[in-house]
Amino acid sequence: MHVKSLAKDIEIDYLFKEQWPFTIHKHTHYEIQFIIKGKGLHYINDDQFVYHSGDVFITLPGESHFFVFSEKTAVRIIKFNEAFFLQNFQNKELELLKQGLFSSNRKIRLSDTCRKNIGELFSLLISSYKKVSVYQNLIIKNTLCLILTLLMDETKLNLTRPQDEKIHLILRYIQENIREKDQLSVKNISEHFSINKDYFTQYFRKATGSTYKKYVQQYVLNMIAYQWVHQDKTLSQLAYEFGFSDEGHLSRSFKAHFNKTPTALRKEAEK
Repeated sequence: MHVKSLAKDIEIDYLFKEQWPFTIHKHTHYEIQFIIKGKGLHYINDDQFVYHSGDVFITLPGESHFFVFSEKTAVRIIKFNEAFFLQNFQNKELELLKQGLFSSNRKIRLSDTCRKNIGELFSLLISSYKKVSVYQNLIIKNTLCLILTLLMDETKLNLTRPQDEKIHLILRYIQENIREKDQLSVKNISEHFSINKDYFTQYFRKATGSTYKKYVQQYVLNMIAYQWVHQDKTLSQLAYEFGFSDEGHLSRSFKAHFNKTPTALRKEAEK
């Protein structure tokens, strides 16, 4: 699996895309992902989370994750490493923060007040990150400290666990049967979960924010991209394994989803 490293103590990224541009990957650093606009699904390790505008996620060093965008999504990402903690928090404060960060919860459901405050702090952080000044580092570090502190304070009441209702079982079933197209037909999956066939697609979209067909297609292509980059498999093998008619069909689907050819993606991952 591709592992992304951080060159600085703190970095800030912004994405506004129709599709998540990366394959499943791990980091050597911490990330806070603030959903500015859009909806879809976020996979962290073996868990799936539905996201909407205003949601916040935290991922830790060594965790794998990727998004499936149901619509064009804007994400602001703050990245920071272990050195940031050691430089800015005392032992007791550090222990409290890490208790929250290392909980089993990755999505933080914000109150309206906290969402507004976090949004304003993100704006301050971004403007300070772009503007060089004598106090730039001090402003950035103190603002990030405040964001983390507010997030951890919010988690006391608003921790959100991965969905534990029927949709969670459906998503798990899709993962387990992703290579079996017949098992994933609307007819079969609706019967398996005792949901009316005509209602299933409506139920799935309401629960996840994505159409069933789009979700399965995107999940398949992310799985293929991961195996193509990290395993010694040919496109023909992957096309056969995941039910594509041939290598050309897979390549066209791949290009439409990632906006790059399989060869270009593999070369990019090798850099």
